[in-house]
Amino acid sequence: MKKIVALTLVLVMVLALCACGGGSKTAAGTWKLTGMTQDGQDYSQYLSMLGMEITMVLNDDGTGTMEAMGEKVDVTWDANGITSQGETIHYTLDGDKLIMAQDGAEMIFTRQ
Repeated sequence: MKKIVALTLVLVMVLALCACGGGSKTAAGTWKLTGMTQDGQDYSQYLSMLGMEITMVLNDDGTGTMEAMGEKVDVTWDANGITSQGETIHYTLDGDKLIMAQDGAEMIFTRQ
């Protein structure tokens, strides 16, 4: 009986470690815009049709770039948000998704 309990505890610990392992806890990396909503309306399917290709590179040192439709701008970032041209937009990380939200709009980026 003790062996079964011990084996069960080991299994639970292994599963807990696997669950904690997954994604990166930092926003550093390369991100591509894959979704967009405005006031709850999903516009994700129209992104490519509208030429809305946005790639964001966030470096470990808090610097980065955002390239949209041929234009490249410098950004800085930290745990509170991503700043470009004096404006900071807050973000959240959800697995391999980075979600920037402001004024009823959400831009969903996927880690590349």
